[in-house]
Amino acid sequence: MQERVKKQMTASGWLLALCWLVYTCSLIGKVNYSATITQVEAFFSVSHADAGMVTTFYFFAYGAGQIFNGVFCKKYNLKYVIAGSLFISGMLNLIVGITPNFAIIKWLWLVNGMLLSVLWPCTIRLLSETTSKRRMVRASVIMGTTTATGTLIIYGLSSLFTELGIFRFAFYTAAVVLPLVALVWFLAFNKLVKVAKEQSEREDIEDGVVALQAQSVSNPKVKVKMTKSMLVLVVILCFFSSATYFIKDGLTTWIPSILKEEYGLPASLSILLTLCLPILGIFGNLFANTLYKMFGDFIIVIGLLFLGATLLIGGVIAALSLYIVVITLIAFSLTYFLSCAANSTATSVFPLQMKGKINSGLIAGVVTGCGYVGSTISSYGLGAVADKWGWSTVFWLLFTVSAVVVAISVVYKLVQALGKKRNQADKVA
Repeated sequence: MQERVKKQMTASGWLLALCWLVYTCSLIGKVNYSATITQVEAFFSVSHADAGMVTTFYFFAYGAGQIFNGVFCKKYNLKYVIAGSLFISGMLNLIVGITPNFAIIKWLWLVNGMLLSVLWPCTIRLLSETTSKRRMVRASVIMGTTTATGTLIIYGLSSLFTELGIFRFAFYTAAVVLPLVALVWFLAFNKLVKVAKEQSEREDIEDGVVALQAQSVSNPKVKVKMTKSMLVLVVILCFFSSATYFIKDGLTTWIPSILKEEYGLPASLSILLTLCLPILGIFGNLFANTLYKMFGDFIIVIGLLFLGATLLIGGVIAALSLYIVVITLIAFSLTYFLSCAANSTATSVFPLQMKGKINSGLIAGVVTGCGYVGSTISSYGLGAVADKWGWSTVFWLLFTVSAVVVAISVVYKLVQALGKKRNQADKVA
């Protein structure tokens, strides 16, 4: 019996590690374009807006795909769907790396976005089905580090490749890594899922959780009804997710260009300094979980995170005339950290904590998909704004978006408090 339990424990941990590996490595195949965007602009002689259009195409496909896959992911054979998307994405990266035609890159990146959009809702769905309630926080924290870790890896490699004059190797790296990860997933999937499900059911029963109810995502006979208040919360989180991605991916995409153009730093050094963003972002999910434990309210947590981001961006604007790169880098690094924490709250902590109350895969896909609306706007929009009015206007735009989220958070909590008072008054009457 002890040997069986030990085997199950190992399978549960390895399945979580495998999901982490899949999504982390997928970043290598999608963030590599943003990491090398300055070199792409120089190599193909294109403007900020033209270069940003490629990521706009990607984010549009990725965001729409997240919503679509969130709805239908429970019908997928995850073994084949995830392995296939990783393999084909690797081949698309290879084509982008060798093509001399800039015009086709946006179409290749569009298809790449459609393929990789299956990963997040599918892995969240899988973990909700194979992770017991007691291990859900751990799964949320670990999966929340994927984006920052993958971004850190590819930005570090891109800085090295740029310094060596071989920036296209960022795409060749994805062409090698993604098919290898697809193979590992394909070979390990069946055995790990089977044993992990056994452990999840056993632990939920031990903890007094009815396994059938707790895993309603995987059982079509169990109906989960979303209340009106839950629906309102999801809609607000979708908007917050869009604002979060607007800031987070806007910084990831354009910080190298800002450091190069505003402060005259070399391209390779600009990319290297941008590594400060994902290094801090790795801890964003842990910070989000800590805040949620403190306040127990998703809106309050995100509102506080954006309040901090608003103050930091305001500090950058106030210090523009000083031209001190350290101030800008620290402020935007902390802003990125807070946006990663907000992103984790909406797309990871919320879906996994609501296990048994909502379809985790569906909500993760929808909220993340709405987030990429913000990414779509930021990639082209911020580049176009910078081309026409300069980076200072971009900073003001980021400040405004962040402040709007804070305002909505305050209004929502006030309305919620008034609603509770009315209900209490009605009960008394």
